Amino acid sequence: MKMILAASGIILKDKKILLVKRSKKSMLYPETWVCPGGRGNPNETPEQIVVREVKEEVNLDFQPTQLLKKTVHKERELFRFLGTWSGKIKIQKEELTQYGWFSYKETKALNLGFEYRYVIEDLHKKELI
Repeated sequence: MKMILAASGIILKDKKILLVKRSKKSMLYPETWVCPGGRGNPNETPEQIVVREVKEEVNLDFQPTQLLKKTVHKERELFRFLGTWSGKIKIQKEELTQYGWFSYKETKALNLGFEYRYVIEDLHKKELI
């Protein structure tokens, strides 16, 4: 079986991370906090996926600069990219209910989806948040 590729953008500002809350209609991890991202279309590279998904979900222009983490979860190959960004946040109402900028300490109280607890721990160890 072919792996499904998915990618997300790790968007940082002032030692805080941008997280979005998935709607209760989400098939995987409903009502959890995640980084903006999603599944790829056929023949898309992880870099193309993250640029498209960040634009669709939060309306930001994202440029991946570094692959922070690559994991496999339930037939999905997940790519978590650090990168630069610009624009004004406008969330996609169909998939997301809210967004916020969170410090490392604030993320401890959140119900995080997928493997984001580990991603955030890595960012904290690197003193990025």
